[in-house]
Amino acid sequence: VPIVARAAATLLLMTVLVVASIVPGRAQPGDSFFVFVVAKTPTLVQKLLHLSMYALLTLMWAWTLEAIQSRSARLLIAAVIAVMFGVSLEWYQTRVPGRFGTIVDVALNAAGAALGLVAAILLL
Repeated sequence: VPIVARAAATLLLMTVLVVASIVPGRAQPGDSFFVFVVAKTPTLVQKLLHLSMYALLTLMWAWTLEAIQSRSARLLIAAVIAVMFGVSLEWYQTRVPGRFGTIVDVALNAAGAALGLVAAILLL
């Protein structure tokens, strides 16, 4: 798969995560169906999404960065990008009405990144 396609897929996932993260936490009359779904997602499902999405993000960055010859460097860069992205979104959520960033979510993002590293080691 060409590097441009890999990067586009990875950036698309990041865009989805940004959009899902900046949706206000409370649905209001007239909001889109997407806003309603995000606002009504049960807490357990939200936490599982943190784990799975950041695992996928790390795996996709490792895949995108395959041109980097050093496997350990590639995996480290992929994990750092995913974790810092998660930290940034959690911080930004503190400025979104009805949303809040938490250390627990940062930890779940980091745990998801660790799972993504394991997946990358096994699959790439």
